Amino acid sequence: MSERDIDFLLDLYKQPYVKGEKRSNDTKNKINIESKRKNRHLILDELLLEAKILVLTPNQKQLVRDLIDDFNSDFQNLHRQASEECIILAFIFFVKKLETPRIKLSNYRITKKYKLTDQIFENILCRLALKFMQRVPIVPRQTSKDAHDVLIREGKR
Repeated sequence: MSERDIDFLLDLYKQPYVKGEKRSNDTKNKINIESKRKNRHLILDELLLEAKILVLTPNQKQLVRDLIDDFNSDFQNLHRQASEECIILAFIFFVKKLETPRIKLSNYRITKKYKLTDQIFENILCRLALKFMQRVPIVPRQTSKDAHDVLIREGKR
């Protein structure tokens, strides 16, 4: 073998996947998770095109995309019986409700099409909040340096 052949083979095997090589289960899982994430982003784009009345600002779109990325592995844990379109639509309405709290799901035809009811929306939001609370637990801390509360609790005042 000449040096050219060895360099050629070394360059060939520096790539993460070589044609004809069997992929490991970890690699297959990563590819599967990434393809699901991309598919969910495509579903988001389709929903935004379909519901032209739901106009999102670029920041709101990015927030929905971040929610999709954050909950990609736990997507079906948000609601087992809801479709991916329904869950992504719930993300969209969550972002819209932050801007205008008076918005009602029943006023939009797209919610009926993808079976997003108030109860399903509430379940998804509660599970979103639960996941966020598990990530960042609430730690009690003293807010004031005044000993008044301590004196009252101990009965010294």
